[in-house]
Amino acid sequence: MIRMNLTLAIRAAHRTQNRCYSRASSKRWLDRQKQDFYTRESKLDNLRSRAGFKLAQLDDVYHVFHKSVPQRILDLGYAPGAWSQVARKRTHPDSIVLGVDILPCDPPFGVSSMQANILSKRTHQLIRQFFMEQIFMNDSQVESMARNDSDTEQQPQFPVNIILSDMYEPFPQLSPSLNNLTNMPYYRMSNTSGLNFKDHLNSIDLCDAALITAVDLLEPAGSFICKQFSGAETNLFEKRMKKVFDRVEITKPSASRDESKEIYFIGKRKKKNVDKLDVFC
Repeated sequence: MIRMNLTLAIRAAHRTQNRCYSRASSKRWLDRQKQDFYTRESKLDNLRSRAGFKLAQLDDVYHVFHKSVPQRILDLGYAPGAWSQVARKRTHPDSIVLGVDILPCDPPFGVSSMQANILSKRTHQLIRQFFMEQIFMNDSQVESMARNDSDTEQQPQFPVNIILSDMYEPFPQLSPSLNNLTNMPYYRMSNTSGLNFKDHLNSIDLCDAALITAVDLLEPAGSFICKQFSGAETNLFEKRMKKVFDRVEITKPSASRDESKEIYFIGKRKKKNVDKLDVFC
């Protein structure tokens, strides 16, 4: 009985300590947000997060979005939706923006969304089907094509013009309540741990997942923007990028915090006939 009571006391103390750390961390985060210029500006601009300014600054330099022609844009790890908002605002009114995230999130106005795991091959199939339906605007025609092998050549193998990936730091949870639907995806999608090497390796995995998606779905000459937590394998990822794109740039926009290790890969002009095995060999 004494041993059981001691065990329960230790568990209770551990839970209390975790709550204290969580509250202190949340307070520091809130204090920093209140003092941050881009956080205040995001509220004035009706952006869902300050991350939108980072994408806007990248687009100012690399001119990924165009108002003159409709574009089909895939936003990976899109929650809470600021990048999709920027994409929607900076493109033609007939552009299609699809946000995909493992986290539940209501999409911004003018944006479609899909709650799914980008690591799943089935998710790639669903993304391709979504854009096919948007291209043909006729669900029955799409279903007919899918059933008829002779029509497979008519299906767009690469239906996406632009792929964005912010799959690194999901939007913060300020609620003390816990549930598997909301909280477990944070562990699966590699929220920062405070351990630089671990954060970097998790980030590399997600960047590789985004790059595989680009090989599978991005059209030749298409563009790619991907956030990464820099580290020892950044150079290896750059080499993989250069096997997929004619032009590869690495940058950090001014909206990124100085202390952050995040960097952004820009891929322009996707090459034709990219071999996935060659990219990752």
